[in-house]
Amino acid sequence: MDREYLEDYEQKEYHQQERFLKDLREGRFSLSVDKYPPDSRFVNIQKPVTLAFGATFHGNLWSMIPFCGSMLLTIPPIPQSDFERLFFRASQIPEIIEFIKETGRLEIALPSSPRAYEGLTYLEPIFRELNPPELISIPTEVFGDKKTIQKAKETFFTLGRISFFDFLAEEFPQALSDMVGKSCHVYTILTLGRYSIVEDIENMMVDDPRQAFLLLGIYKMFIVEPLTDMRCDVICNTMEEIKKCRTMPIVYQPKDVQLPCEIGQFLTRNLTYAPKGLHACRQLMYDYDIYDLQKVHESLNKAILENEPDIMNAKAKELSEILDNVWNDKTVPNRIKNIEIGVPVSIAAIGGIVAGLPGLFAGGFLSELGFKVMEKAAEKYAEKLFSTKEEGLTERLAKLRMKSYQANIYDFKKKYKGKITG
Repeated sequence: MDREYLEDYEQKEYHQQERFLKDLREGRFSLSVDKYPPDSRFVNIQKPVTLAFGATFHGNLWSMIPFCGSMLLTIPPIPQSDFERLFFRASQIPEIIEFIKETGRLEIALPSSPRAYEGLTYLEPIFRELNPPELISIPTEVFGDKKTIQKAKETFFTLGRISFFDFLAEEFPQALSDMVGKSCHVYTILTLGRYSIVEDIENMMVDDPRQAFLLLGIYKMFIVEPLTDMRCDVICNTMEEIKKCRTMPIVYQPKDVQLPCEIGQFLTRNLTYAPKGLHACRQLMYDYDIYDLQKVHESLNKAILENEPDIMNAKAKELSEILDNVWNDKTVPNRIKNIEIGVPVSIAAIGGIVAGLPGLFAGGFLSELGFKVMEKAAEKYAEKLFSTKEEGLTERLAKLRMKSYQANIYDFKKKYKGKITG
């Protein structure tokens, strides 16, 4: 892509951003309701929208898409070799564009200024066909007054000139301006929020620029991005990144942990025989209802956190072992079996329902026929009580006092019994 094209592209982005800022200042944009970039800048974007940082999700992208509404992928200005290592082959881009237009389940956005993509001709089809918007954060002015903001920026640039900017110039020569701007934004938000870590960042900018950059990245992911994002419903990270955030003070660590990468890969292996990548993604979307996929995904996440609250610690079990145990849990089937063969237990379990059936045990006749007959007689009454015919009384009884994630996973496996591969 040549400079003229990208300069024009950037000007259009700039004018849209200026209109947004004007609407925000004049009260026509609500941060709690409205989205920027707006839905119109994407291809049939669907809720919930999940933000995926490109370099984070190497090998996980296609195993995450079926379990969210739309996956918003940010593509940084990197050479083709790095792009193919992190995402997919450049030769697949036309196929990916068609997938985006067809489903809306994947969306593309720019984490950097359009001019940073100069010379990256392999990305031209994405620009031409999808017109991806640049993601911007909530303006810093929302979090503090101009004087405080200016002081924070002056401090950042004074410290940065000592050695931090030299480090960025060496590591990110093509995107130096963007990296400086983003680092300054994170530092400024943390300063305005009076986060105690700011002093450590300042010291490291002078003494250990690389460590300062890594720390700014962690705080960007777990504090600044969730605080300033205007587009996504979910911002997710890999288990390795969540482990890194454990270096933060406990008060700043995320409490609602999500493991979309690992759970997505596990479910992909267990729900389809299709090859990895886009083909497996398509097969999952074709064979399973999106609501059911999201529900079973959430149930597995809940099961992990309930059973292994210390999952991020080194002493925790392997995540794959935990997922296998939860997925293959026989609690519900075993309870159903016990109810079916245990007449005294069953009668006690359904007490109130059976008591509501006049004459059910008259003369002791039906009580001698066993649970199967009793269940059929009680089912007519239970259907009215529960207003459903989709689930037998036995299953409803088995799920009493059952953890919700156990029941959800059982229901999913029962519904898709003929399609599940593992």
